[in-house]
Amino acid sequence: MRGPALICALIAALLQSGGCQSTHSTDATVRAFDELVFGVSENAEGEVTAADPAIRLTRWQRPLRAHFAQPPPDPVAALGVAVLAELAAITGHDLAMAAPGSSANVALVYGDPALLVRTMRAMGARIEGYEASSAVYGFCWSTHWHAAGEIRRAVVYIADAGAMPDEKPGAIAACLRHEMGHVMGLRFHAERSYSVMAAQRSLRDYTATDRQVLRLLYDPALPANGTRDQVLNRLGDLPPDQEAAR
Repeated sequence: MRGPALICALIAALLQSGGCQSTHSTDATVRAFDELVFGVSENAEGEVTAADPAIRLTRWQRPLRAHFAQPPPDPVAALGVAVLAELAAITGHDLAMAAPGSSANVALVYGDPALLVRTMRAMGARIEGYEASSAVYGFCWSTHWHAAGEIRRAVVYIADAGAMPDEKPGAIAACLRHEMGHVMGLRFHAERSYSVMAAQRSLRDYTATDRQVLRLLYDPALPANGTRDQVLNRLGDLPPDQEAAR
């Protein structure tokens, strides 16, 4: 292979590997961001989900303060503190447990399915069908309220061992990380198991991809309440995530 043919082959190889790209964000990270934040994914047949133009970048702009609606067992309480600290380190956003006597905008509910319904009703949520669905999806559940791209408050529900007698070690950790991912702005599930946000929740910890997506989601360079096109066009200009790659 000589001359122009060799040059074309080299260019094609570089394009396939990303070597000719000036962007720092990898294609895989951008695809994960698109799937988890905007709900655009590719199925096994190669069909791509149609983008919903109404979906905007949605994230916390004010400090997030969480509290347990009722005191949980000590290991669960410690896990809640640890996950909030983990997310604060990843995103750079201000997350913590609310100080005693202070207000909170995220309720962590650990208990039986009926407690979920009572808590959401008290917070003014629309709960049509929750009585039935909590029995089906009872292990983990979350919902959040947002406006103009800003998440304002949320509820995370985790069923206890009595509600899910087949609970495995680490399942509560996986559940809390998954639901807090939704609360932070990862509104959609991963179709594959690269992320703790996969619907099957087979992973317990945030993966390197999860960390990259969460960091990008809270990068101030991304336009607040931006459209999908606006956000994806900016992703390639952001610096590489050295910490998440470790």
